Amino acid sequence: MLSTEMHEEAAMLLQAVRTETGQRREHMLEEARLWIDLATIAASDDPDVPVPDGTVMRIRTRGGSLTVVMEARDEGVRVYPWACLGCGGSRDFGTSSRKDAREEATRHARGCWVLPEPADDAPAKTLSAA
Repeated sequence: MLSTEMHEEAAMLLQAVRTETGQRREHMLEEARLWIDLATIAASDDPDVPVPDGTVMRIRTRGGSLTVVMEARDEGVRVYPWACLGCGGSRDFGTSSRKDAREEATRHARGCWVLPEPADDAPAKTLSAA
């Protein structure tokens, strides 16, 4: 997901929050803050970080590692598994919806505080995409 898309998500929430009150308003404000945080972190993406084959999306975690969404074929059906390159969390079997995979990977990235491996110790990682 591009940082501009993340900023757009935050902007939509901030516009909608004007009519909300109470707990719902607080929840929406917190979600907007998280989107802004993720956009800021994603803007500093390092293109030299090795990612698995088939990666279609990179999402920076709170700790600075990457969570990636991949595209693969499973029995002729396009699926989108995701994996965190920091903690190793994943959804190996994927979903047929790219949007659902992005949302799941983003939810994981929001709560993952694992630091990335040091550049000189990080071997190229290959994950099975389905």
